[in-house]
Amino acid sequence: MATNKSAPLYQQIYEDIKSAIKDGVYKVDEKIPSEAELSEEYGVSRITVRRAIEDLCADGYLTKMQGRGTFVGKPHIMRRLSQSKATRSFSEICREAGVTPGAHLIERQIVPVRPDEQEFFGLGPDALLIYVHRVRTADGLGVCDENMFVPYDDGRDLLTLPLEDTSLFDAIEQATGHRPASNEDWNITAVKATTDQASLLGISVGDPLLRTHVSFVDAEGRPVCIGRHYFVGSRYELAI
Repeated sequence: MATNKSAPLYQQIYEDIKSAIKDGVYKVDEKIPSEAELSEEYGVSRITVRRAIEDLCADGYLTKMQGRGTFVGKPHIMRRLSQSKATRSFSEICREAGVTPGAHLIERQIVPVRPDEQEFFGLGPDALLIYVHRVRTADGLGVCDENMFVPYDDGRDLLTLPLEDTSLFDAIEQATGHRPASNEDWNITAVKATTDQASLLGISVGDPLLRTHVSFVDAEGRPVCIGRHYFVGSRYELAI
């Protein structure tokens, strides 16, 4: 494997293994050489190798399995944000990335509107929203803590529609007659996983999440829904 001699040793190993994964030398779910083997190959200490492996695990390229070794993880899901503000559903993004989308419904309930939601939807202070909370998966791996809000008067059918392993955009269109087509605004913030999120997504408390707040409109510019989602930083990539 080629290395960049100007980079720290652990960084050289990190980049070599990362490139090998992207080039298909190491394939998804394939076991990589042990720390001892990599230490001998690079002529460095196992501590140096371990740091590179830990960084690769933290960034989602590798996964350690107790008693079995270290394996290549699932590929990142790439979402491109364009100036056109066109939007795609999570299910569409997964299929484009070659992974199988999934969704597990946590809860759905009727909630009071908040000031920012009231302004976006053009609702009165006493209006109600339908809140849908799900975990989105890719090839069975937790990727997103999904929280969607839709005006009750338009989307009351969401309370009874099946929402397991389905596209929420499809369900919203079925319930309201309007499909999210673009985003009115999109805010991204780096946050840390709470105890509940860590349990839902199969990660550790404090792991990095990308929090997105998106206001969706239909093709005619009419407000449809608001999404507040938390993506696992090591499993989902935003390319701007």
